[in-house]
Amino acid sequence: MAASKLPAIALLGACWTVIVSALPAKGASLVTPVGPLLTDTADLNGTAYGGYGNLGANAVTFYPEGASRGFQCRYPFLDAQIWEACNTDNSRSCWLQHKQAEQDGSRYGYDIFTDYENAAPIGITRYYTFDVANKAIYPDGVAKNAILFNGQYPGPMVEACWGDELVITVTNLLPTMGTQVHWHGVRQLHTNDMDGVPVTQCPVARNDSFTYRFMALQYGTTWYHSHYRLQYAEGLEGPLVIHGPASADYDLATPEPLFMADWVYRSAFEEFDADETSLNVHGGLSDTILLNGKAGKNSHGGQGFSPDDMRAYKIVDAAPGKRQRLRIINGSAGTAFVFSIDGHNLTIIANDLVPVEPYTTGSIVVAIGQRYDVIIEGLDDPVPSGNYWIRTQPADGCNHFRTGVFDSRVPEAAPFDTRTGVLHYDTPLTTYSTLPSTSSATTNFACFDAAAQLALRPVVPWTVDNEPLNEAAQSTFYSAHQTANGQTLGQAGNYSHWPLQVDSLVEQRTGSSMHSPFWIDFTNPTLLNLTGAGSDPHYNIIRYPYRAQDGFIYMIIDGALLPGTSQRDLHGNIIPPTAYPMHWHGTDVVILGQDTAAFDPARSPQSWEHANPPRRDTVTAPVGGYVAVAFRPNNPGVWLVHCHIAWHASGGLALQMVVEDEADPGQHIYRTIGRAAVRTLSDGCAAYRRDLVRPDLPPMGEKDDSGI
Repeated sequence: MAASKLPAIALLGACWTVIVSALPAKGASLVTPVGPLLTDTADLNGTAYGGYGNLGANAVTFYPEGASRGFQCRYPFLDAQIWEACNTDNSRSCWLQHKQAEQDGSRYGYDIFTDYENAAPIGITRYYTFDVANKAIYPDGVAKNAILFNGQYPGPMVEACWGDELVITVTNLLPTMGTQVHWHGVRQLHTNDMDGVPVTQCPVARNDSFTYRFMALQYGTTWYHSHYRLQYAEGLEGPLVIHGPASADYDLATPEPLFMADWVYRSAFEEFDADETSLNVHGGLSDTILLNGKAGKNSHGGQGFSPDDMRAYKIVDAAPGKRQRLRIINGSAGTAFVFSIDGHNLTIIANDLVPVEPYTTGSIVVAIGQRYDVIIEGLDDPVPSGNYWIRTQPADGCNHFRTGVFDSRVPEAAPFDTRTGVLHYDTPLTTYSTLPSTSSATTNFACFDAAAQLALRPVVPWTVDNEPLNEAAQSTFYSAHQTANGQTLGQAGNYSHWPLQVDSLVEQRTGSSMHSPFWIDFTNPTLLNLTGAGSDPHYNIIRYPYRAQDGFIYMIIDGALLPGTSQRDLHGNIIPPTAYPMHWHGTDVVILGQDTAAFDPARSPQSWEHANPPRRDTVTAPVGGYVAVAFRPNNPGVWLVHCHIAWHASGGLALQMVVEDEADPGQHIYRTIGRAAVRTLSDGCAAYRRDLVRPDLPPMGEKDDSGI
């Protein structure tokens, strides 16, 4: 083949450069494509064109189904005379391919079987600019002084194509707080400094900006949110979509993801403060639920609509007989949801940026931080109104509202309505004016669905080693709720601390302290103090060996009592009756085992799955049971692991993993991210320290939680 050359990006020392490598077989691994691309100015969509000279003159350019108006994917290193886009209604598994087929009919290119951890096409750079500021909004008619991106809730959709680089500048306009932004589920391969969390950077100072720059090496649906205290529960969150191939065919795609969230009327910081001196294990209380910023029947009026008006609901347009892709995100502070659409099944094709073999179900339990891509089959003969309820039902045992809790066993006690959206068929006979009268067939509202999770098999498989690189007993962590008067963290009398701790015998054997709630000093991020930060027991650091290719780390989150303790010796709330949505930064994890039964170190591992287990970045640890996960320690850096119940994270239910070369601790990570990145982070910390003592601005709000 005359032009069988394919560009990739390779790591040469601490610098990134664009090279041309030989074309591999279909789905084979390429040189790891990471690093910045060259572009010039961006248009209003945040898309940058040009900057490549003649290289991009004949670039493959196309509109991906479901993208926003005017959006295009563009691949300047792929000549349109040789390459073509191949993602069509009946070939969604394909993305880009060589026009000339091989003798056996196969084609070179990028598709659903490409190992996206090792290969991606090279796209363009897309620019976005966000202001973080207070703004009064009333999504359900009740006014709240929220914290928002560009004055919107949810924030603006960040949109990219597989292989693009994202450059997002965040300016902090808050009067008394710093801020920082995490790109949830984005692997940040070799860009640990862009993770946007207190262990990697100081907060962005007031009236200052920070520019995040990272590669979209994965594709699918995710979200971004503040990782500064409880700001995301105040509204500082939004969707992030990366267009790419899919594991099943579809005709249409809804451009805007369905963004589920609980909503707190008063300040989330006040809500946390009120909880600090109580033994309430659930954390803060929510007041209602929103779907894309609308509350449906729970609306109190305002903004020109009433609770009986279709405008009070998020409306999703559908077409009869058409297969339609939907993107689902749970951006809540404290609520897991069971998502369903009356009269329709959901075929799951991805979870948490991991493409999976299609699996059809009537409803999906979506833990906090989780995302799903699904396909619905459009009905040929919809009801006369054309309208079907979209339901976001809080899951049993995983919700806590000011007016009560949702329990499917006592539906008459539900605090409010769970019908928050409408699927509307657009035909000449249907109308937007009539609310649906459809019924739900969902009967399972459990917070954890083991069968469904086990059915979600990744398209690109991992086979996990039976023997981990670490000793699993030293990476078995237990959650507990503090019952003693807290004198060292925050104000005295603070009970809302959550240790994610190890067995005391392990502590003694390893000489490490892991019985403390996580508590970060904003001026001392771990990434800038890799040696010294480990001396603070509240930093909860666990170190794992870096391996570029082979080997897995095992971790276990155990919901049972600590070894050697008895429930009768403890306050009744120390082991809360709740499931934990645990989120790993910097990596996906496979689910080796997940059970509502107590973890047994001898017997439980016998049933673990090692051949292509389910894989994602946010995993539920069931009530009273456990979840065992494994990950590849091939991404050097400082990575958080934490419960995504915002109230628990603020209370300290977190740890941080330092993944580095044991032969060169500290310097290995700095070589990976580059010295320029270290200087940028240091400059940001200097600006934040100056901000803390500025006499011309109001005093910074007191930090009284973990910081994350």
